[in-house]
Amino acid sequence: MKTYKLLIFSLFVGIFMSCQAQNKSNEALSTDAFQQQIQQPGVQILDVRTTGEFANGHIEHALQADWLIPTQFQERVKSIDKDKPVYVYCLSGVRSAAAADWLRNHGYAHVYHLAGGIQAWNQAGKPLVGESKEAQITMQQYEAMVQQGGSVVLVDFGADWCPPCRKMQPILDALKEKYGSKLNIIRIDAGQQAEIMKQMNLPAIPVFILYKNGKEVFRKNGIVAQSDFEAAIQSNL
Repeated sequence: MKTYKLLIFSLFVGIFMSCQAQNKSNEALSTDAFQQQIQQPGVQILDVRTTGEFANGHIEHALQADWLIPTQFQERVKSIDKDKPVYVYCLSGVRSAAAADWLRNHGYAHVYHLAGGIQAWNQAGKPLVGESKEAQITMQQYEAMVQQGGSVVLVDFGADWCPPCRKMQPILDALKEKYGSKLNIIRIDAGQQAEIMKQMNLPAIPVFILYKNGKEVFRKNGIVAQSDFEAAIQSNL
């Protein structure tokens, strides 16, 4: 009887491990399957490489969160919908596999990663969005930008690939609609404007700085409530 129970238990474990292996296999997608599935509406594409790697070419519409910087990664993925599919990739597939496991373990329901990463993607001749050749803004130019007569200027340091930056966009749109010409919103692409980011020693994006007559009067980074912006703006109009 004891031997029989042990046999049943061994069979159960074998079936369970087989199912787990099959699930893992299904979660690692080939380049063709990955490309096909990211065309579906509502999916989220996550690049877990470094900012430098991302800037040298990435999959269109991808968000970026560096797996090698845990605090950045964990903060940025807070802005990703846990109920919608997430498609993760890196250079070779190692970081994306680890990141995908982390996401699943933290409540993200449908997570897939690109087997072989961008290396396999390139070998298959799949398209990437390349690096921009945007001219760097100097500190002198930046200071001129924020000295807009008597107006209030809000500078938004963000990037399209940054999840919290995207989450903040509706709030910025609402501020522009409410204050109109009274508020000048300047958006600076933090991914492209590395020099000004370095000179100003800015933390993780997004960063928002409000100026009155060229003088800084308010600064916050990350997710900021609309009411916080409005209180600062109204006190300086």
